[in-house]
Amino acid sequence: MSHTTASLAAARWSISTVFLLNGAGIGLWAAHVPVVQARTGIDTGTLSMVLLTIAAGALLAMPLMGGFTARWGTRRMTLLSGFAFAALLAVIMGISDLRLLFLAAFAFGVSNGALDVAMNANASEVETARGVPTMSSFHGFFSLGGLLGAGLGGIFIGQGWGDGQGALAMGVLTAMALAAAAPRVLAFAPSHEGGSHFQLPRGAALGLGLLALLCFAVEGALVDWSALLMQERTGALPATAALAYSAFSIAMAACRFAGDRMILRFGALRVMVLGGLAMFAGLATAVMSTHFLLSAAGFALIGIGAANVVPLLFGAASRIPGMSAGAGVAAVATLGYGGLLLAPPVLGYIASQASIMVALGALSLSGLVIAMSARIIQRHT
Repeated sequence: MSHTTASLAAARWSISTVFLLNGAGIGLWAAHVPVVQARTGIDTGTLSMVLLTIAAGALLAMPLMGGFTARWGTRRMTLLSGFAFAALLAVIMGISDLRLLFLAAFAFGVSNGALDVAMNANASEVETARGVPTMSSFHGFFSLGGLLGAGLGGIFIGQGWGDGQGALAMGVLTAMALAAAAPRVLAFAPSHEGGSHFQLPRGAALGLGLLALLCFAVEGALVDWSALLMQERTGALPATAALAYSAFSIAMAACRFAGDRMILRFGALRVMVLGGLAMFAGLATAVMSTHFLLSAAGFALIGIGAANVVPLLFGAASRIPGMSAGAGVAAVATLGYGGLLLAPPVLGYIASQASIMVALGALSLSGLVIAMSARIIQRHT
């Protein structure tokens, strides 16, 4: 299916809008988690089960979405899952009943996992049609959306709209923005009309997925453990220690917007190798330093290194011979999301037996593995 330069340009910005909206929704939910906990009166253990239910929904949807995008196309599945995500965004943050919260959490996870695969598959098709690196900027819009959503969440809660009013408004705005972008989200010919609806990682997808698992494991670890590390190593107060993750997030978002130009200039292999080495050096610095600014710089370096690793892996996954774009992305995303889910509790166990320094120090080796395995990218670029 051929597309004009103008239609591809419009498609690029339309699917970028979808990435931005998805990131904003996740950021809004992150800001509302303490509010939902307080309103439902649940303890930390039950809250952990709610978050695990969201992850379980996403893990179920991701491999299934590979088959759905292959049969019905990435455009249709992106829009369907996007509207479902917008609706559930308006629902999950206004629930007070615990049983309904678990049901909404599972459905929210399903919609997010489905949207993650579908929009990445469509984005990879746009990138292939344009013939120039574009995937990093798509993920940059997701990161920007996350920062925007978290900021809006804080404003909504501060204004007394944390009872679901703010989430409802955000859900409506998300649906309206999706409807506006929909006409310019391009349809590409489905790759496998009769393919399986369940795609497990295998072959090249397995190798790419394991690297995604390592990168997502680092991201997941920083969400839960970066502030604690800063408190233990630098003596920072809790509010100040939280800036470590902000340094990581801002550096990642900025570097993703520069990533496409970097890939064009230096090549995917070099960007992947340098990204892995930066992740290793940044985490090692953060673990060993006892100075706040140096540790924060280490977290920023992790963000710079990790910024373009996942976009490169997803782009390569979409071009695996014999697999549709959706199936390849689904396989890699499933393993990657597994790393995001499993890393924090595993590291917590290691920290309980040794220390958080030992746990994160061991995780820093993930960057070296990514750098040494970067040649897998060359086979699918």
